[in-house]
Amino acid sequence: MANKKKASKAAKVPNTAAQLADQLTAALRTLDTLPLFGARVLVVVRGITPGGNFIVPAENVIQQMIPVLVPPSGSSRVYAYGQTVVLDTTVDGQDSALVPLRSGTKVESVAPAYLANLIICEHESGGVTIQFSFPPKALAVLLNAEPLSRALTRIDLYARRPLFSSDFTLLGPGYHPKYRILIHGPEIEPDLEPLANAAAALDRLLPLLRELLSDFCFREPADLTNYLGLMLTGLLINHFVICLKGVALVDGNQPGVGKTLLMRVLGVVMDGVDPNLIHYTPDEEELQKRTCATLRPGRQTALIYDNAKQPSGTPISSPTIEANSMAPEISLRILGVSENYVRPNDVIWAITMNQTRVSPDLMSRGLPIRLAHDGPPEKRVFTGPDPIEFAREHRLGILAELAGFVVRWNQAGRPEGSRSHRCHRWAKIIGGILEVNEFPDFLANYEEASGTFNAELEDLTLLIEAVLAQPEGPFVVVEPPEDDQ
Repeated sequence: MANKKKASKAAKVPNTAAQLADQLTAALRTLDTLPLFGARVLVVVRGITPGGNFIVPAENVIQQMIPVLVPPSGSSRVYAYGQTVVLDTTVDGQDSALVPLRSGTKVESVAPAYLANLIICEHESGGVTIQFSFPPKALAVLLNAEPLSRALTRIDLYARRPLFSSDFTLLGPGYHPKYRILIHGPEIEPDLEPLANAAAALDRLLPLLRELLSDFCFREPADLTNYLGLMLTGLLINHFVICLKGVALVDGNQPGVGKTLLMRVLGVVMDGVDPNLIHYTPDEEELQKRTCATLRPGRQTALIYDNAKQPSGTPISSPTIEANSMAPEISLRILGVSENYVRPNDVIWAITMNQTRVSPDLMSRGLPIRLAHDGPPEKRVFTGPDPIEFAREHRLGILAELAGFVVRWNQAGRPEGSRSHRCHRWAKIIGGILEVNEFPDFLANYEEASGTFNAELEDLTLLIEAVLAQPEGPFVVVEPPEDDQ
């Protein structure tokens, strides 16, 4: 009996080794839950299941999230932009972009993954705590909640380059609450070096623009000037959302003369990225989808419809381009849903073609930029640097030279340009800037280009010429009535 009591007592005596093992196991479990060096501090949201059901009042979660998405400090990461809710993905000034979280009422598929950089959900079940990204079902409630919508900082315009404000002050990177403009772009200082006094238009440019454009075969000086006008339009794009701007009609006398390259250069200078080109199609529904897919990532504002052509020489005519290019807002159907993608018309519109033929509506909106080369285009050699690489490497300096154009005009009292256009205010501002900077031929090629680009005018001209070439008609000579006396 005594032996049994001793054995029972011995069994109750703690085993030091077992205790240490248990403590070590518990410590390792705790260590697994501690943040590692460099780990981010994320906001933890409780009260939501992995399936997206609320187990606390949904309004409580919404109120918890508002100061996370719209910090009282004013350094917002989430904005309302048109009819979308977007996330600023900038980290330490790098990889700047706006990612749509919600378009219309629909939560984007990428939204949970991107918001997981700010928020993580946590739920305990069966004694085990699990973490997961914000479920789409619950996220739809949050992103469509009126309290959040009222609290979000609003963006009227977003750009990846500096812009000139309504009073022509240069705006640098960051959010500008007075104008509700967000800029992800470099800080630049306008280059106010005097322009060269030269007869050739190209030689009047400052060094970087001159080097960039030296190998492009502009047909006339006016075509070079119109391209400069297109670049300046990009720096003043916020001025031409309500009052509108021209559509660049980039013409080549044959394939391979550099039309696409010229527009890619524009995209690199304006947005810092080589733009995705939109393959033109006469199928309007498909063209809308392609345009929407190009705009929604938010990385480019140059819409370039490349190598537009129609069978049998039919003129280019697109209700999608004609309507949206002349509207203050772009509205395009989102693929797969019955909602539209809506944003301010803060983009540059361009169509590249060979032997251009367009509808009268497109011509009335047009900014002609013509390239011409005699001889086989494959034998044409760029003697200078690669234009894309040069634009990428010297982007800040090129933007600074362009900004200098605007500052000189501002200092001169902002005189208006002398030529008219359907986009009246745009023509007066851009024309005035170019005239002050000794480029007086903005739109000087419009009438000549209209005579060849406008399909109806060309057809009418051919008809008149054919009629007049027939000595016997087909026409009727109407004699004046005889005098009754």
